[in-house]
Amino acid sequence: MKRFCRACLMCAMVLTLLCGCSQDFAGAYEDAVELFAQGDYAQAAHAFDRLGDFANAATYAAYSWGLTYYNQGDYATALAYFANARGFMYGEERYQYCLGDTLERAGSYGEAAQAYALIPGFEDADQRYQYCLGCVAQQASDASAALNAYALAGNYGDAADRLLDLQVEIYTQARQKKAQGDYAGASELFLLLGDYHDSASEALACQDIYREALYAQAEELEAAGDLQGAYERFKSLEGYNDAGARASDLAQRLGLE
Repeated sequence: MKRFCRACLMCAMVLTLLCGCSQDFAGAYEDAVELFAQGDYAQAAHAFDRLGDFANAATYAAYSWGLTYYNQGDYATALAYFANARGFMYGEERYQYCLGDTLERAGSYGEAAQAYALIPGFEDADQRYQYCLGCVAQQASDASAALNAYALAGNYGDAADRLLDLQVEIYTQARQKKAQGDYAGASELFLLLGDYHDSASEALACQDIYREALYAQAEELEAAGDLQGAYERFKSLEGYNDAGARASDLAQRLGLE
């Protein structure tokens, strides 16, 4: 009987200690949550770390550490913490954002763009996405796509500088082609530049010169009896002067209509 009573007393003491510890942890947990709510993420992280696996303290700790480094701009370090809190609050968004930044800094623009694409509307992820697309396009010598992407990236990073440098480069190439008599090539490049400098008017001027030369070639071919060649050139100039009508006339003479 005495042994039984002694055992019961020990059990009661253990339960009392456990209840006390639980109350202590609960109080410490509330304090940690309060620190988190106040934006003191570093202190909150330390507080949650001391709670071990109590409730969801470990997840809170990972997220708090992630925010601490995230707010310092140390996305590479934050990435590892958010990896352990991806399903918590904005853990997934911040994880993808940090992943994108880490890949972007490493020059892996295509992979970075994929990460940013998963979090549209989150902070400046849309601008970062366009910036990375611009870098990918420029590396692939796709000037049109690069110009468009850098323009959409706005003032993110050095997007504006990259855009201007690319515009100057293309404009210079267009001028060179025009000077060399390659009016079709020059017009194509000027058109890429939209309203940059005098590109729009230059594109129209080059198009007119090119069409005029092509029209003259068509007339020469017709005069020389090369009706097929003349037809093809007039056909390509539909909308310019009477090229459409002359192409139709040649088509009848060739039995194409």
